[in-house]
Amino acid sequence: MRAVNGQWLKVNSFLKTLGQSTIDLVFPISCVVCGKEGFFLCQNCLEKLPKVPHQKCIVCQLPSAFGKTHPDCTTRNTVDGLVCALPYSNQDVDNLIGIFKYKFVSDLAESLGRIISDEIVSLNLSDYFSEFTIIPIPLHKNRFAWRGFNQAQLLSKIVADRLNLPIDENLVSRAKNTKPQIKLTRDERKRNLENAFAIKTSEAAAGKKFLLVDDVVTSGATMNEIAKLLKKNKALEVWAIAVAHG
Repeated sequence: MRAVNGQWLKVNSFLKTLGQSTIDLVFPISCVVCGKEGFFLCQNCLEKLPKVPHQKCIVCQLPSAFGKTHPDCTTRNTVDGLVCALPYSNQDVDNLIGIFKYKFVSDLAESLGRIISDEIVSLNLSDYFSEFTIIPIPLHKNRFAWRGFNQAQLLSKIVADRLNLPIDENLVSRAKNTKPQIKLTRDERKRNLENAFAIKTSEAAAGKKFLLVDDVVTSGATMNEIAKLLKKNKALEVWAIAVAHG
């Protein structure tokens, strides 16, 4: 049965890729925001996207310098800081993330990755993160086969290239095929993520600093769960970055 399911996932992924290629041939590429042809996000709309007014502590959601988790909020179970660029509550931002993530438009990774890295540069955090290793939030193998790509992985490659940082795509894996977090309450999100992630080896995390990357952060439960795992395995510091926060 597993072999049959695995084969179906491969066929399903192929059909989605084939379908997307056909759509691209029939319908011209156009800006998600204004409809201008030739771009999924044109330069004019990219520059007009609203930025977050300030960075927030991932725990209490109050303003925080550089997104650093407040001392009173910091534990071994939380990230040490969170940097986001755009407000998820904005309709254009919501549409961009939705199309990138659920409509299989992986080409948006370049623009969204630039947005994240530009925010890090504007906060003067490039030097601070110079000793960090990027970890994209992993997808379960079934979800990856269905979607055909991991949006966090695509974003990570853009950010890593622009900030000259290494990536480790194998240190953390998703051991459980969890439900989408966005549809769950805060308590359900915590239960959903219990034992959801696994680490390759303790030695690979010990004494290192990590930068987790995803497209959207809401409650921060996913980021904090991975931070808890890394810190349990003696990571020195764990920060998170995302395109949008909502």
